[in-house]
Amino acid sequence: MADLSLSGNLNFLNLGELLQIFGTNASTGVLIIKSKYSEEPGRMYFVKGNLFNAEAGSKEGLDAALALFGWTEGTFEFRMENVKAKNVIQKSRMEITLDALRLLDDGQIEKLGPVTYAKTFDESSEEDSLMPVIRGPLVDYTYVVEEEEYHDGDKIVTEGKYGNWIWVILEGKVEIVKETQEGPRKIIRLTVGSFVGTLSTTMPGQFNMRTASVFAVGSVQLGLLDSQRLYSEYIKLSPQFKEIILSLGNRMKQVTGMIVDVSSKNINVKAFLKGKKILVEQGSSDDGVSSITDGEAAIVRTTKNGYLPLMNLSAGDLLGHIPFLDTGHEPHSASVFVSKDFNARKIDTGDIQKEYDQLSLTFKNMLENMGNCISATTMIVSELHRQSFISR
Repeated sequence: MADLSLSGNLNFLNLGELLQIFGTNASTGVLIIKSKYSEEPGRMYFVKGNLFNAEAGSKEGLDAALALFGWTEGTFEFRMENVKAKNVIQKSRMEITLDALRLLDDGQIEKLGPVTYAKTFDESSEEDSLMPVIRGPLVDYTYVVEEEEYHDGDKIVTEGKYGNWIWVILEGKVEIVKETQEGPRKIIRLTVGSFVGTLSTTMPGQFNMRTASVFAVGSVQLGLLDSQRLYSEYIKLSPQFKEIILSLGNRMKQVTGMIVDVSSKNINVKAFLKGKKILVEQGSSDDGVSSITDGEAAIVRTTKNGYLPLMNLSAGDLLGHIPFLDTGHEPHSASVFVSKDFNARKIDTGDIQKEYDQLSLTFKNMLENMGNCISATTMIVSELHRQSFISR
């Protein structure tokens, strides 16, 4: 009979710390690691504090143990029980931990989470090496009404065209490409569990022009989502939660467009901030959320090379840190400058959180994926801005 003796979150105790705990206590049992980015949990088998074996997907032994150090987000539980696993791992706990940390630093262990970076031997260009790869949580197949297959290089979405379809990636990767004056610019890659299209594309009456093109990278299997079902869930939301969705779509559109401006060095900071004063300073602890009722608000990141404008928001857009989303913007990673006629109303984050908790898994996943894409695209804009100063 297994006895659950320890459980928690990997954000609180990481894998290296757990190995140390089990070693100190000479624990015998199984460590089960769960991540919403993996269909199967990872497992480590301990006998008297020594790591005997491990499993992570198709990997076993030391390879699996090292791979599990890349599971930086998730939960764990340790069950004390007799272990029958063979002793296939000969390295000490400290050797394993040090090797894993070094390989993580070198990018040789994939971090299992929403964002990784494309670093492969056949992609040696600087542009590719900086490209974020966005992974989504596990797919809820009950929302998939049809499956579609694409081959390497196929164009799935064309920038500037209209469309109300939204897909979830079942297998493979796609590449998001934006047209600039210097030619096509690769932005990010999306892989399994990510969405092609945003929630706003499912809303009747919206002019849903695609803001970038989408290409298949290798063989790709997409699941077409049930737009009617998503819309049925959307219309039940409160007005303030609908504002969140529309505002996220606007942020994604503007920060993607900023790639064009930064690439062409078409940014005038003085003009962007003219007539505006600072409301929230980057790095502040103000976690309030408000909805703009009048005027404008500029979201600006402070960098070593000065201010980097990201977007200009207006009535209906939201400001502040939404509890369940990480966009990589204000208040922690960007400042807010507002016009003289600016006004906003406070929003109760407790009410927002309660409403979010009632959403379907697919709806939650789409919101999380959107936040991750905004954050990753912002990173690309920041890196392009940095490179523009290096090249001067």
